[in-house]
Parts: sequence; C-alpha cells; structure tokens
Amino acid sequence: MRALALFLILATTVTNAAQQQQRYIFFVRPIQQKDMDAVIHHVPQQDSLRLTQLKQTFKDVQCKGDNFREQLFATGRNLLCTLPGSSTDTVVFVAHYEHDGRGLSAVDNWSGAMMLPFLYYALTATPRKHTFLFAEFDGEEGSKAYMRSLSKAQFRALKAVVAVDALGVGTPSFYVRPNGLYPSPVEQVLESTLQLAAIDRNILALRQEIPGGWMKVDDTQQFRYKNIPTLLIHSVTHDVHDIPGTEKDTAEAVNADRYYAAYQLLCYFVAELDLKTIDAVPNTSPSTPSRGRR
Repeated sequence: MRALALFLILATTVTNAAQQQQRYIFFVRPIQQKDMDAVIHHVPQQDSLRLTQLKQTFKDVQCKGDNFREQLFATGRNLLCTLPGSSTDTVVFVAHYEHDGRGLSAVDNWSGAMMLPFLYYALTATPRKHTFLFAEFDGEEGSKAYMRSLSKAQFRALKAVVAVDALGVGTPSFYVRPNGLYPSPVEQVLESTLQLAAIDRNILALRQEIPGGWMKVDDTQQFRYKNIPTLLIHSVTHDVHDIPGTEKDTAEAVNADRYYAAYQLLCYFVAELDLKTIDAVPNTSPSTPSRGRR
C-alpha cells in the first residue's frame, strides 16, 4: 500500500445549548477510497486465505513486531494488533472474519474484519491517550479464547469494546445493550461520542437498530457477560436485512460509497473517543462465572 499523507480533521462538539463550542483537532491518517475498494471487494472464501489477507493488510499498515500477534486456540486463530497509548486503559475494536452462510460472506463479516486495519492506520498519526486493540476473531470461539487469555491486569485495563459488523449495505446504525436496567456512564459515552461523530460528518442522528436474525455471531456477547461496556456498529436496516449470510451476501452487496462513509464516521468516532475519560471497573474477574444477558 502506498505511503499515505497525514491529514487534519477539525471537529466541533457542543456540550449543551448554553455553552460555547469547544473545538478539538484530530490527526488521523486517511486511506483513499480506491485503495480501500480494491481490498474490500476481493473476498477470500477459505478462512485460511481470509487470515492471510488480514495479516498482509495489517503488515501493510505497519502493525508489526510485538504489537502484532497471532493467537492460536483449539479450533482456530485470532489476530491481535495493539496500538499502545500513554495509558494502559484499553478500548478494543472487534470483528469476526470467518466465512459463514450461503453467499460469499462479504457483508457478514468480511466488511467489518477489513475495517480494523484501516482504523488502526488512521490512529497511528499521533500519540494516543488510550491503548487500542484491534481483534480479528475466528467466530464465537475466538472471542471466548481471547477472554480466557486475559490476565487480571489486562482485564482490569479493558474499558470498552466496539464491534463492527455488516458495513456498507445501508446507513450506519448502532446498538447499545445495557448491562443493567439503564445504560452505564461508559455506555452513554460510547453512544454520545458516536452521535457527535455523525454530526461532524453531516449525518443525521444515527438510529439505534436492534440486530435481527441476520446476526449469527455476536462479537460483544462474551464481553457483556463480564459487564464490560460494549457498542455495536452495523449498517443493516429493515430494507437490507435479507443480505447478510444469504446468497445475496456478495462483494457487490458492499456499496463502496457507503463503506467509505462508514470508515470516515469511524475515524471521527475513534479519534473523539480517545479524548474521553472512559472509566469502568468490571464487576467480575476473568475466572468468575457470570450470568449472560441476551
């Protein structure tokens, strides 16, 4: 991938109607749409080839050395790319990469898996406050394996998880599934920060869309079981709910313009999120059983 220039994003946040605007300057590294299209519309069908393509893409965006590792478990492999920050407080971006369904599995979830190295590259423009981990999971078992691998210190440092799934088929949507009766302060921060990013991108207020039957793998589930705040970002509205995982799930189903718009939205979101105070102490340890919520 050719060297990409640094660009500047100027975003405005409004704390409330009575306060003056406060402006933040975000530095991110952009990827041109044509470079992204060439990768996202090449959809390997074997999981081993998907893994190889993801490894190569992370290598292209310079995630290497101790910051990049392959995590083997009994039935598969995860890829983990870390961008260290000045704090060990960690925000994890997750996606599952395996082929599933009757189609090419381009939407669900090659589209989400390929987004992670793009976001990593965007964040490397300048030192970050939080540590960011970009985790490619080999299905539900992959997320379980990752959770089992965490030390107590790593678990305590894990402040929030953002899953990306089925991007580029409709308008970006989100879903926050509270761990309690009401969203926690961190869950509220995740949602409000995403809405601010949408405003900065001149997008109308994002809708909260509950995932339907199209969602076979919930990358947030294992984290929610441990009371870690999560946010799901996807693009499956009622009009396109019959695409993911079906014979319609092809490379052509991923709209290039919509996918790139989702990428730009996520760049704003993750840069803004890094400026926030994200402080949540899970109620359980990695080894403590917890009742899950669906």
